[in-house]
Amino acid sequence: MAVAAVALAPNFLPMSAASVREVVDAASAAGFDGLSISIDQHDWAVADDMTSDSFLEYHHERGLAIPAAEVILGWTNADREAVEEANIHVLDIAARSGARTVITATLASGLPPLSEAAIWLQHLCDLAADRGLLISFEFLPWTAVPTVASAVRLIDAVDRDNLGLVIDAWHWFRQPGGPDLATLRSVPPERIHVLHLDDASSEPPPDLMMESGTARLLPGEGAVDIVDLVNLIDDIGATPMVASEVFSSSLRTLGAFENARRQYVAAQDVLLRSRQESPPASTNNPT
Repeated sequence: MAVAAVALAPNFLPMSAASVREVVDAASAAGFDGLSISIDQHDWAVADDMTSDSFLEYHHERGLAIPAAEVILGWTNADREAVEEANIHVLDIAARSGARTVITATLASGLPPLSEAAIWLQHLCDLAADRGLLISFEFLPWTAVPTVASAVRLIDAVDRDNLGLVIDAWHWFRQPGGPDLATLRSVPPERIHVLHLDDASSEPPPDLMMESGTARLLPGEGAVDIVDLVNLIDDIGATPMVASEVFSSSLRTLGAFENARRQYVAAQDVLLRSRQESPPASTNNPT
């Protein structure tokens, strides 16, 4: 199981190389075996006293795989050269790190018609495919792609084999209309790339973006039917990368090590309960 590096940082502001190392150390000490790296954290560390190679090596020396890199937002542009220029840095670091995928989203409140937006995202997918990478799209409830259904429509229109979904439990619960079981069941298992474990209170606040960045709950501590979500994804036959991603101001105040420890314990408990509650596989033994 992995953890999102950005969720262990003290805030969203630039960090020193020492603080970036602390995030890596905290993830390893907590028991995680992977870290979804932040390209911002990479760049901040390199701007301080690390090289790009030493940043990646620091993870591997502490037993941490790098299954994913994040995040690409700059794909909503008809200018292909601009899209390449904006994202080539992220894609190249992700490829060098050994990551399987790059997490992608949009913060735009509106997009052009689906056919046009699909062409934009196709170009990003092709750039990623050239480097052996997947693109994992994450729907965000306050944006132009707010639901799993809207994300699936976009993915279908793009029609690229390396494009799939991020299912984040907080986004899943807060999407307009609430959890959409029928759409999720219809997604081919290979399209579900990433599962983010986190939780939410029963009632949404006025500002979803603020809650998403500062007030998520540990998985299993909120109103999300998170064990059911994990079991549904398993029933579909999907094998996504699983990562804890709890953006919480209260957890950040505890420091990276305690933050990571609490995220690991909560996420492991959810995964254990999902295995216990999952029905046994059927058998066809003759009698």
